[in-house]
Amino acid sequence: MASNTAAPPVALHQDNIPDDFICSICLTVPADPQVTPCDHMFCRACICQALNHNNLCPIDRRPCTVDQLKRLEGLSFRVWSGIQVKCGGHESGCAWRGSIADYATHVENNCSVGRNPTGNNVNDNSELMEELETLRRENLGLKEQLEESRRVNRMRERLLREAVETTTDRTCDHFAPIIEQLERERERDSLRQSRDALRENLNNRPNLPRIFYGDYYFGREDVSELSQLISRYLYDKPSEIDSNKIFNCVRTCYTALDRNYEDNDENYWYDMRMLLSTCLASFWFTDNQWNNIDSWYTKHFGKFNGP
Repeated sequence: MASNTAAPPVALHQDNIPDDFICSICLTVPADPQVTPCDHMFCRACICQALNHNNLCPIDRRPCTVDQLKRLEGLSFRVWSGIQVKCGGHESGCAWRGSIADYATHVENNCSVGRNPTGNNVNDNSELMEELETLRRENLGLKEQLEESRRVNRMRERLLREAVETTTDRTCDHFAPIIEQLERERERDSLRQSRDALRENLNNRPNLPRIFYGDYYFGREDVSELSQLISRYLYDKPSEIDSNKIFNCVRTCYTALDRNYEDNDENYWYDMRMLLSTCLASFWFTDNQWNNIDSWYTKHFGKFNGP
């Protein structure tokens, strides 16, 4: 089994690999594949981390625990063993290529660059983790401010409606579009204030850790962290971050919103609105990806009016 800090192998012929042999969490071919009782394949590290959050399969939401995971057998193992890969440290100079079944042995015994190409282990860096926890608390404070703003605006809206109801029917008809416009402006202003406050907070912290460690694990529980990552580099995405993988993370988070899973967090609607609006304000995505995100936003939150 490959080291937990090993860089994942890179498939030589990605287009020829069946989708069932791609981990849907990190979007790579698993070097240490594990299969759920519902026959979905993941990297061991990815699925264990996901099940520690929630004992449900990330794909079909069926119950699953770490103890129920199993290794590949039979035909599936032979197909997986035939996948040809290159070392995850190839950009750092490792020229190894071969079967994915031999990758763990290569990393453990022969490769000096593939084990940890970044030279950085987030689990050993308590200072970075404390900084990230500070960010989470500050983001929670922004949520509370946003909710208070919404409460005040709902009260103002109620008073306005009561005033309209005391007028004639003609006057009510006259004020209806005005009320709708006020509601749209209120929501847009609240969203802008929350986004601007978060952006200003991040920009004023030049020594802030990058809150990205290359694993592309951003599930339903990590929507706020994904929003923070994109907003921190809103117009200048770091070259080492794969925007296609980030888009797939956004799509996974959106699917949970669209399907309205019963175990979604009570603030998930607000978190996803923040995430999608941040994506639409960024320069991270292709035109086609941006259009998809825009359609997702419109379906649940109305037309996006821009940052």
